Amino acid sequence: MQPDPSAIVIRPTRASDLPALGKLAGGLVRQHHSFDPQRFFLEEPVEPGYANWLGKESKREGAVVLTAERAGQVVGYVYATTIERDWSMLLDFCGAIHDVFVDERERRSGVATLLIEAAVMELKKLGAPRIVLSTAARNEAAQKFFERLGFRRTMVEFTRET
Repeated sequence: MQPDPSAIVIRPTRASDLPALGKLAGGLVRQHHSFDPQRFFLEEPVEPGYANWLGKESKREGAVVLTAERAGQVVGYVYATTIERDWSMLLDFCGAIHDVFVDERERRSGVATLLIEAAVMELKKLGAPRIVLSTAARNEAAQKFFERLGFRRTMVEFTRET
């Protein structure tokens, strides 16, 4: 039986959450690095650096860092920002979801959906008319998940070593 998603609380990140978010982010970084170590860097120890980054971003105007909590335990997070018009990407002002990561024990319980929808709502409040995100080419489960949430494919990144 899956845990009840209504027991999940999505809230702004607190300073006390940052060690747990750093640990989760470390999982995200290691996952991407395992997909393609030439494309996705891994600098150990990743957890303190990422926790510090998310702490700074949580205070920055235009950034959204939300924490998912169940029974007082951090079980996931989402990190998103607004992006100004970017001519190099032909991207008009929008919101961008950069990270969403859920503790392995909480996956498929609705936590990621709640995090994404909360981030979309916050970005909409900041004036974002659309939301973009990307995922690793090898992360097919994430791609299917994002499509189920109404995201459509718009770009494919290629990487070549020099």
